[in-house]
Amino acid sequence: MSAFLAPIHFMVYGKNQLQEQLIAAIADKAVAEGWAAETDVEGYVRRESQSLDAVIDLANIHGWLSANIEDVEHRLAALVTELLFGHPERQEVLEAVAYDEGKKQEADEGLEAGEAFQYLMTHLVDGMPCDGVNMMRDQSANTFRWDKMADVHSRYWTEVEGSPAVYKALRDKFTAGMLDKSGYEVYSSNDVNYVLQKKEMTA
Repeated sequence: MSAFLAPIHFMVYGKNQLQEQLIAAIADKAVAEGWAAETDVEGYVRRESQSLDAVIDLANIHGWLSANIEDVEHRLAALVTELLFGHPERQEVLEAVAYDEGKKQEADEGLEAGEAFQYLMTHLVDGMPCDGVNMMRDQSANTFRWDKMADVHSRYWTEVEGSPAVYKALRDKFTAGMLDKSGYEVYSSNDVNYVLQKKEMTA
């Protein structure tokens, strides 16, 4: 069956699975902290362990992956918004969960900036590849600059009356965890123009 699938399809599915792990970690934390019963959060979690070629609809590969992205994005937004309703102080705890989950996917030391950027792009959900969300501006050995051409996340949060800013905070922490050992960090002043740079070089 995998002969019908390309490496990029497995990459997209892998990114979705990492977000599934984040959802599960957040749900588990909520139960551990006494914020919710397991029955309250289990509907948000999909602990799928099968490979892509075992679950995908081969007659509709693009449509299946796109729907999978929408599902995982929506459940993350809905779960976090539910947990934070009336309890904004919980966000700091959830950010720590996101950081720890990012650490589990740590990039190696010694990467050039372009390699670190590509590592992020193979781990972070940003719509389908054909959406062209991230566009490079320039790069050097220690710096990579790009523009985010579309916001493919906010609608999931506004649909559940949540805050896209919460998503950004969680994603930033997840990214920081991934980059911790690499020595890089990502920053942006406007959520459109992004820079990935060695920490000691940050202005």
